[in-house]
Amino acid sequence: MALICFVFSCQKSHNNPAPDNPTPDPPVTSTDSATVTVVNGYGGGKYKIGDTVHIWSNAASDNYVFDQWTGYTSILQNSGEWHNSFVMPAQNVNVTANLKAITPFTLKNEKIKGVDNLKNVYYYFPASHKGTAFLLHGTGGNATNLVINYEWLQMIKDLVAAGYAVVVTESEESTLNKDLNGDGVIRWKPSPLDSTTNVDLANIKAIRDTFYARGYSTPAIPLYSIGMSNGGAFSCCLSYVYKFRSGVSYCAQAYKVVFDISTVPYQFCMAKNDDQPEVGATGNADALTNSNGLNSRGVCSKYFINDKSPVYPERFARRSDISIATSIAIFNELKNNKWLTDKNYIKANSDSVSKIALANTAVYPAFNALNLLQRDFVKGQIDVMFAGHQFYSDMNKTTIKFLGSRCQ
Repeated sequence: MALICFVFSCQKSHNNPAPDNPTPDPPVTSTDSATVTVVNGYGGGKYKIGDTVHIWSNAASDNYVFDQWTGYTSILQNSGEWHNSFVMPAQNVNVTANLKAITPFTLKNEKIKGVDNLKNVYYYFPASHKGTAFLLHGTGGNATNLVINYEWLQMIKDLVAAGYAVVVTESEESTLNKDLNGDGVIRWKPSPLDSTTNVDLANIKAIRDTFYARGYSTPAIPLYSIGMSNGGAFSCCLSYVYKFRSGVSYCAQAYKVVFDISTVPYQFCMAKNDDQPEVGATGNADALTNSNGLNSRGVCSKYFINDKSPVYPERFARRSDISIATSIAIFNELKNNKWLTDKNYIKANSDSVSKIALANTAVYPAFNALNLLQRDFVKGQIDVMFAGHQFYSDMNKTTIKFLGSRCQ
């Protein structure tokens, strides 16, 4: 059995104290601009009144999760998220990013019998957990790909910190590495919407029932699904067939035929510049239509769309084995080679950037010095900031709040 170690608890870090009633912000000294001060994070500086300002928490190491922003938080888009934005007011702004200390937990890995085959499963069940979230990979992915993805790892930590169990498994095609229905890709199969003839749905049931039989959970504890891309599309089918408490799609409009009949609350987290052929601008619009359709029938639904965010120099040091100096060097390579706008927004997705960077090692020495896993991480971060087809942790707290309260 393989083990992946994380941490979890409810104590706040003593390294980032922030008062509930912070000292008033200092007066503005300019008529057209003001200063942002970010403690334990990034994005501080002088901004014009009316500018959109982005702020980010310091990276949360293995023994921390992001908790909240304190200070002048009434202007923030969502004080619970590590990445936030606001419109610059006509006064100085002071905010502090607060992390929360967590104690070790172990994400276990084993083979669990599905309908026909042993399935690769990663899981963790906290004592007295409030629900179990099934996390679902996208096309071409598998369980291992998901649990080593940096953005997904932040979701796993946040879910456990919030009291949820997590289960990560994979499609039957991923287990066999075989295109079973001849559609040219390896992924979850959404149809038929039947728990016996659809092997992917049947495998989830078999894994769920194994955990029930072991006493890790009970049928009285709610189930949830969170999926990315094809996993997001499968999430709507899974949550509908087994009457989950709620479901969530990232970068997937999923299926109107399901939403026309489902009574399961559902959240859509889309990406504004999604360039995946089966999603894109049309898929984003369809997701909004599906969300509105659920709400019109009295079924709770939320719709969000992730927009571009600037690159800040320390962004790539979120991964612990990339130093701040290396991150700044990568930022400078992007800046010096015209990949960033004057406000540091990335101009293209990671495929475009990496193709040029890999072909010009002398011009991109920092990027090319990275190992394969580090390079994949940098590419993923570029796609998140580009608002491309990529799972993102910018809405973790919003998603977890939806699981617990839906539209309440």
